[in-house]
Amino acid sequence: MRMARLVFFAAVLAGLLLSSAAAYCADAPEAPSAGGLSKQAVKERMAEIQKEIDSIAGERDVLTEERVVEEDYVRRALEALGALMNAYSRYLTAIDRLEEAQGSAAAIPGGQDAESSSPVQARFNLSHYEDVLDRYETALYKLDSAASSIRLAEGSLSALKALEQRLAEQHLALLREPEPAEGPGRVARSLHLTEVEAELESAQVSRESQRIGIETQKIVQTSLHAERDALLKELAHVKEHLAFDEKDRDARLESIATRLAAARERLPVLRDERDGARLALSKRQGALTAARSDKERRVAQAAVVEQQAAVQLAQALLEQAEQAVQFLEEEQRIWAARYSLLEGGLKGQEIWDLRAGIQARQKNLENVFLVRQRGVASMQTEIAAARKELEENQDAGAVQARIRSRIDLLSRTAEAANASMAMIFPLFNQYDRLEGEINEHIDAVRIAERVTAFGKERFLAFWNITLWSGDGFDITVWKLSLAVALFLAAFFLSGRLTEFLSNTLLTRLGMDSMARMASRKILFFILMGAFILVALDLVGIPLTAFAFLGGALAIGIGFGAQNIFNNLISGFILMFSKPIRVDDMIEIDGMFASVEEIGTRATHIKTYENVDVLMPNSYFLNNKIVNWTLTDKKIRTTVAVGVAHDADVRRVEELLLLAANDHTRVLKNPEPFVIFRDIGANSLDFTLYFWIDMENAVGFRVCSDIRFRMVSLLEKNGIRIASPRMDVMMGSGGIPAGDAPPREVQS
Repeated sequence: MRMARLVFFAAVLAGLLLSSAAAYCADAPEAPSAGGLSKQAVKERMAEIQKEIDSIAGERDVLTEERVVEEDYVRRALEALGALMNAYSRYLTAIDRLEEAQGSAAAIPGGQDAESSSPVQARFNLSHYEDVLDRYETALYKLDSAASSIRLAEGSLSALKALEQRLAEQHLALLREPEPAEGPGRVARSLHLTEVEAELESAQVSRESQRIGIETQKIVQTSLHAERDALLKELAHVKEHLAFDEKDRDARLESIATRLAAARERLPVLRDERDGARLALSKRQGALTAARSDKERRVAQAAVVEQQAAVQLAQALLEQAEQAVQFLEEEQRIWAARYSLLEGGLKGQEIWDLRAGIQARQKNLENVFLVRQRGVASMQTEIAAARKELEENQDAGAVQARIRSRIDLLSRTAEAANASMAMIFPLFNQYDRLEGEINEHIDAVRIAERVTAFGKERFLAFWNITLWSGDGFDITVWKLSLAVALFLAAFFLSGRLTEFLSNTLLTRLGMDSMARMASRKILFFILMGAFILVALDLVGIPLTAFAFLGGALAIGIGFGAQNIFNNLISGFILMFSKPIRVDDMIEIDGMFASVEEIGTRATHIKTYENVDVLMPNSYFLNNKIVNWTLTDKKIRTTVAVGVAHDADVRRVEELLLLAANDHTRVLKNPEPFVIFRDIGANSLDFTLYFWIDMENAVGFRVCSDIRFRMVSLLEKNGIRIASPRMDVMMGSGGIPAGDAPPREVQS
């Protein structure tokens, strides 16, 4: 009976497997594609495969224990179905990446210009140029990575096609074989068929995943090409407008100096740790010498080797920190050289010597990298030997613990060596960029030298071109340039000579400041005209050469320059009539200000808020101006106060006068006085009148001081400062609001 049941179960299982195979052959002979196989279909197919795995796994014990089929058939079928599940999972991931790449490509704006990605400004500093250069090089690295991925995927795709063809042939041959009768042979054939079909389907899905991956990488590659081109334009734009920025240089060098100081602070700590590790090694070597038994010697020997690894780690960390300090110092020199080169501080032989030093240092860094690489390889060999030793000492727990600790220390040493190697790349890159900038500078110098020989002759020809000529004169470019230079020199000499005469001769004549200012302006224009005439005579340009400019100059004065001459004449009127003078306190358009200077075109005034204002001279003649200090710098000001009705008014008067007389800036003559101005509804109103001298006092500050003093004196003498009062009529109970008795509320 038991054998009959097993045969029946085997037949049923074979039928299930064959039906599954038939469904596969009917529905999935074609390779899936991104457009034809949706995510939902893939998920449904994965659910079917999982059910098939669960079905076979659920009956695995029965099939193997009852010897219906061998364990190897079941295991291989389950492995093939599991691999198929993984293939579909990778397929879904490939679809997601493709959709993500398509979305990212659609979001990238086309035709991005360099000016649109860089800030709109006339000049860029070296830090901004470095940032754009980093992004450009990153785009190049990504492009290389994408191209490599495409090449690898295309090679893998060819291998998958060959595998798929071989599995298809194997599947076809298996289907052509005669089907065994019901029993264990049929179950084994069904499991084998399931295995082959799963492998074939897995190869097809993997091939499609690779195809989608290639498509994704090509989309990414296209986007990266656009990004690279945009960054290349931006880099050229920034490089064209690159300029030296002192603040940028100082910030960069300060940042490096901060990191350098922090790195130097770590060195003493690491040296102490290295020395401590060496001391511990000496102690453990002494313990090894003192060991008596073989077991003690084994443990002591493991401890010594472990401590040697600890010393090796401490030394590696110290060397890494020393290298960091050295590289930061070099980085500091590199950036200083780059900024100097940009500023124009490196000349001639310095540039050639710097380039030679860079090339030698780059070769040295390559050798350092190779040495570090060999050290890492040696470290990996030591780690492998330690792991083998760990397997050989399974019976010694104490030794095993030492070996595990040694493996950990060696791994950390390898990490430190890798970190040291990684530090070489940025420094090498910085040297490479500096060398490129030096080469560009040297190329520019060479081009300039070639251009100089050609341009000298052309320049001399241009220098002697005749601009215009007349009866007895010939105006060339060099004569006109010399005349302009002499004009600038005349302007400078006229200003200095006028200042000297104003400080010596005009002061001795006893003129006031306004008369001296007017005389100085007139003297400046006289000297300027004289110097211009002398300069034209020295160059050999007669005044008749500018005769044709007379009409244009007259029209210009009549239309465009009338405002200038209006302010010029107004300035002289202000200087001679003296309605305002330097240091006068004036009120103009609601502004209180002091006069700083009366110029030929505008008057410079400064407000009490320390704001400089330039007012056209004509404005002072055409508008109402209040001059507080025209005839006298003494002004009268007031401070008002209201006290309660119950106050002693004479005592209030005494206290107000005391507050005024106590202030050092209040004038004693005229004397301060108090006016009892009004008996108000809420207060008794008083006004304190006093005088101040604007030369040594500020009105609003003196008033503030007196108010502080006034409040203090009134409070000290029990006199209340009145506050406003308000009567509020409120209704209560059944009494209308208008008939309710009033309540007095004082605020």
